[in-house]
Amino acid sequence: MKQFHYTLFFLTSFIVSFSQTTTLSVQFSKIDQSCEKGSAGVQVLSGKQPITIQWSNGVSNNFSIQDLVEGDYSVTAKDSALKDTVINFKIEKLECKVIVANHFTPNGDNYNDAWQIAQTTYYPEFELYVFNKWGQQVHSQKGTYIPWDGGVVADGTYYYVFYFKGGDKNKFLKGDVTILR
Repeated sequence: MKQFHYTLFFLTSFIVSFSQTTTLSVQFSKIDQSCEKGSAGVQVLSGKQPITIQWSNGVSNNFSIQDLVEGDYSVTAKDSALKDTVINFKIEKLECKVIVANHFTPNGDNYNDAWQIAQTTYYPEFELYVFNKWGQQVHSQKGTYIPWDGGVVADGTYYYVFYFKGGDKNKFLKGDVTILR
């Protein structure tokens, strides 16, 4: 009789599956309305693709929107697993800041030859008065700003008052401007 030697190995096989739950995460940013209209945007940080975006003003699948006026808005981001995130936000109307140059050089070199006041178009009812050191008015404007070239006044420091309506209040700026020829 022949003798055989057998070695038996018992193998057990199994399948391991990993399931990863992806959460929908978005980052939001906004710019309130000031001199220009407001804007808002979202950036998707995680979520099951594809992601859809729906803004309350009807715009869809854009990650940012512009030309927003003062008011309440929302944005909904939804992933393909039907998880969604809703962000409610408000665009506020901020006052547009008037920017007044503190000097100019009307010397004919086409560089800084006139006094610039920025953002006056947002205040159509403005009034501007410029005075010399003795308090005599040397220049004035109302309604539409036209850069002032200093006219015939001498070099020196002049004082201005800029009246405007900001929101529902009457406001003013005052300061000085230097003319260097």
